[in-house]
Order: sequence, then structure tokens, then C-alpha cells
Amino acid sequence: MANYVLEILDGDRAGDVLSLSSQPLRIGRKPGNDLVLADEKTSGVHAEVVLEGDRHVLRDLGSTNGTFLDGKRVTELVLTPGDVVTVGRLRVKFRLEGEEAAGDASDLSVHRLDAGRLDAGRSGKRGGSVGLLAGLVVLGLGAGGYLWWQGREAGDPVEGGGRKREAALVLAGNKLPQALAQCDVEDGWNLRFQGAGFQAATRAHTGTGAFEALRADGAEAPDFAIATLAEPMAVLGGRTLTLKAWAKTDPNAQVAVRAVFYASNDTNPFRFRAGTPFQSNAAWTEQSVVLTVPQGCDRMQVELCAALGAAGASASVDDVAVVEAGEAAGVDLELAESRQRVLGTGSAFVVRSTDPDNPATLLGILPDILPDAQPAQPPAMLQALHKAGFGCVTDLGATLKCTATERSFEFAADGLVALQFVFPAESAGSLLVRQTADGAFDSMAAESQFTATTLLLGDRDTRARLQFAAPVVCSGKLGLGLYRLSVASASVELVLGFRAEANQAGELLRNARKALEEGKPGAALDLVRQITLTLPHDSGTLAQARQLRAQILAAQGDVQKTLQKDLAEASFFNTRGGFERVVQGADQLVALYGQQNLEDAAAVETLRKDAQQRLTAMDAAQHDTERARLEALGKALEGAQQTGLAGVVKDYAKRHLGGN
Repeated sequence: MANYVLEILDGDRAGDVLSLSSQPLRIGRKPGNDLVLADEKTSGVHAEVVLEGDRHVLRDLGSTNGTFLDGKRVTELVLTPGDVVTVGRLRVKFRLEGEEAAGDASDLSVHRLDAGRLDAGRSGKRGGSVGLLAGLVVLGLGAGGYLWWQGREAGDPVEGGGRKREAALVLAGNKLPQALAQCDVEDGWNLRFQGAGFQAATRAHTGTGAFEALRADGAEAPDFAIATLAEPMAVLGGRTLTLKAWAKTDPNAQVAVRAVFYASNDTNPFRFRAGTPFQSNAAWTEQSVVLTVPQGCDRMQVELCAALGAAGASASVDDVAVVEAGEAAGVDLELAESRQRVLGTGSAFVVRSTDPDNPATLLGILPDILPDAQPAQPPAMLQALHKAGFGCVTDLGATLKCTATERSFEFAADGLVALQFVFPAESAGSLLVRQTADGAFDSMAAESQFTATTLLLGDRDTRARLQFAAPVVCSGKLGLGLYRLSVASASVELVLGFRAEANQAGELLRNARKALEEGKPGAALDLVRQITLTLPHDSGTLAQARQLRAQILAAQGDVQKTLQKDLAEASFFNTRGGFERVVQGADQLVALYGQQNLEDAAAVETLRKDAQQRLTAMDAAQHDTERARLEALGKALEGAQQTGLAGVVKDYAKRHLGGN
């Protein structure tokens, strides 16, 4: 095999030559590169030259200022001897080892015919000769280009370096137009939909091009890329489709091909994302997935996704196809009790309520992001993609199964350790949590972390209970109209039917109303508390119980206000009867409602204590007056020589009034 070199044509190192081997050669400004170019327009790690088979391929590694051949920016190029590539502001020539250096007069390569570099002092004759030579070369290239194009049209396409390339793959039944499927041009694709995006490149599986994602230098460079069709495809619910594409990556990149199903009707809020697992492909490899269009969906968006694990990582996708083929794997189950339905592709699920105005009980189930898990889930390469809201279960090669009972759906994930349930944001407004299997339900802030065996959320037709086999750590987050509930469990029962609980709660509510009619508001409040702590499942019954409680507590509050008014008046007029009414009223309030049912037990106790202290003070003052009167009477009797009677008076005062 011939030996090739790179020769630097400009800058301080002009004339230096580097031999190419089977090992990749990195070019850039940073000292760690194999070819270091001291040029401020050159990126830290700008490009690389790699040996693929018997050809050398130059790839731009996401540089800021680009890599150019003949004034055209390139991302990938099969090098041909004589190619002069501009990296930043410096030129590098690819040539055979032993070929005369670029400055030698024998080099007649078209890349050296740079009129801007001709000596201004050369004679007109010499300039004319050079111009004639340039014209001949250009004519020769034009003729060669014409013959190349004719060969291409005749089905004999070639790639850079004169190497033959396979004709574009044509797949029978492909629902994508061939111009989109072969990925030769950007038209019809949104290559920069998210992240680093894709770009057209010459490295292809078949045809003349493919789409490539590259990760640039720098800590802030996006580490994932998504491309989509410029316009979604029309599909029919219930049809089974096979989505496939060919992909090739370096070891630091992975690719997945995915579909997103949804409805063009804005009143249908559901979206289903599923596809192939992310995987690395050292050679061009077909990745495919069979998906069933969920009922209610009439649009399909194709997503080409790349995870880029390190600076310079690259991934290419070519020959995309969507065909009606494969065994149906859709899910459409309905609960006998609540009539709610779970719909899905087989790995992406939603739950539809029976309320047409609020159709979404559950909007989706995703893998939860647990970077500290062993192994990390999702792996580091995919975490930015998932944090941005573009992850799905199939990314990790996991499976999510759903089974239905009479009143619940049971979800179980294989290959995951935690799940994220996505609800409409309004579902979090009534979050109730039970930490132990036999514990009480307590209100919980939506955006918090807590441990639970059971939690309730949603309202009426979207009421849902998540049930776990053992206490698990949960956390919630609100944003963009969604409530994302993360649970450290791979299996969850989603209960949506509450007929038994509603019957029990209804019976308790009737008994509470009866107790109130019988003048037993405390007993009524005890029954209402039992509903809210143990049977809050039916939101309609729960709302009525809370309304009854508010009614009873309002009456209790009126009594308390009356006692406060009585205390104020008694204090102003210093009337014993007023203080006695307050003490008696406070005692009656406790007896009627029960200490546990007083909305402000401390305030009631303070009222009674203040009134009792005033009564005690009034009694003490009255005793002092009476004692003084009796003592005076005793002395008068002693003066009248009525010593026996005086003794009786003194003894009474001592025993009853604390006298001497």
C-alpha cells in the first residue's frame, strides 16, 4: 500500500511533513494533537484523518471556523493525492510520500493554481503560460466531471477518490419519499431540531450522502443531537409500521431511530415516543423497530437521535424507511369499573379518562434519571437527552408491560430501576400521601420529596392512586403544564376505580349528617375525619365531607366568637355573671365537640382560663371584704363583753375566709 503524508503549506511550520499511518491523526491548536497548528482560527481539536480500509478520510470535528476544500466547507472528505485542505487559516496538503514538495515547479496540481499567490513581478508571458495551464486543467476537470455525472446517472455512482459507491437504497413500500429516505440532501428534513443537530455529510451507506452529528469542543457543547422530518407523516390508528435506518458511529457515540405518534386534533393531548435502543455501530448497521400506531393518532414524526459522549464524537444515519410491516404490538385496554383506557405502542403508554374536557389521566411513563445508581440510569451519555424531555423507555433497551385488573393497570419495567409518571399539572393540586400501608393520608406539597406506599392525585374522572408493594422514595416537579412524579420502583399499580371506597365513604358521610341533626357535632366531625384520613379516594364524596366539616366548624367558630364577646363585656363592666357564662360556655364547647375537634383548642382554653382568673380574683376581693367586716364585728362584740359570740365570729372567719 502506498504511503501518504500531510505537508503544511503556510505558517511557521510551512514545509513540515507528517507521515500518515493506520492510527488516527488529530489536527488542532491544542498541544495534545498529532499536528499542532498555531493559528487562532483553528479549534483546539479541529479535525482528524483516519484510515478506513485503503483510503484516508478527513473529518471536521465540529470546529468553529470550519474545514474547507476548494473554498467549500466540508465535514467529511475521502482524501485524493493533491488535495489541499484549509484548516482555520492554514493549508495542509495530502500527497504521496516521496512526491516533490508543494513548492517544486513540477507540482501541477490544480490546488496550487492560486492566482492570488502569483508573483506580481512575473512577465506577462509567464503569467499567460500559467493561465493557459490553469485553463487546460479546468477544462480537463470539467470533462471528467461531465463523464462522472453521466456515469452516475447511468447507475454507476462514485465517491471521493474515484471509489465506486452503492446506488441509493430503494426499499419497496417505503412511505418516505425516496428523496427523504436516501439522506443525500437536507431538503425535507429539520436536521437541527435539538441539541447539536445533524448536518449533511459525504460518508454514506448508499447514495451520495448521509446525515452526521458531531460534538464540538468545550464543556458547553451539546452532547446529543436530534433531527426530524420537516413535516410529519400521515398515519392511521391501529396500523403496524416498521421504522428502520442504517447507522454508523465512532466508539464515543450512539444512535437511536424513533417515532413520535400524536393527533392533529389539538383536543387530544397524547404523544407516544418509542424506537430502537441507543447503540454504537463500528460499521454501517441497520437498526429497526416495529410499532403500532395508537388509536386516536393520525400523525407520525420520525426522529434521528445521536448521543455524543465526548468532544469529536460523531454518528451518521442513512437510508431511513417506514413500511407497513411487522407483528402488531399496540395496547388498548379498558377497565371494567371506571371505563378508563390505557393506550400505547407496546412501550409508551398513556391513560385516557372518561371526561372529554379533561381526557388525560396519565400523559406518559419514562425512565427516571438516577445518576447515582449503579450502573447509572440512564447512562451518562443519555442523561442530557432525558433531562431535556426527549427520553423514552426504549432508549435503554428496556421493556414496559401493562396488565389490567377490574379496576387498575399494573405497570412493570424490565431493565429499569425507577420510573417517572407524567401527569397534567392540575393533578398535583390534591396530592395525598400515605407513608405506611395502614397509615393515614396526609396532604403533601407537589414539589417535594417523600416516602409513600400509596398516593392519590387528580380529581373526579382523573382521580388516580399509585400503589407500591413497599414504601418507596418519591419526588415531584411542576413545569410546562406537567407534573412529573419520580418513583424509585420499577413496578407500580395505578388504581382508577374506587367503587368500594366510595361506598364506604358515602356511608360514613350519611352517618355524620345524621349525628349533626341529632345535635352531636363532635361525633359528626369524628366520622368526617375518618373519611379524609382513610377513604379520600372518591373526590366527590371527599368534597362533600369537607363541606360538612366546614359547616360544623363555622358553627363552632360562632360560639367561640360569642364567648370572646362575653369575656370582653364582663371585663369592661366587671360582672361576675359574664365571667361565669364564659367558663360554662367553654366547658360546654369541649363537651359538645370534643377536644380533638376544636379548630382552635388553645384559644378556647385561653378564654376559659382568663374568665376563671377574673372569677377567682373577684372571689378573693369579696372574701377580703367579708373577713374585714367579721373581724370588726368580733372586736365590737369583745368590747361589749360578748366574748362567746365574738369567738364564734372569729372561728367562722378563720374557717371560711382565712382570717386570724
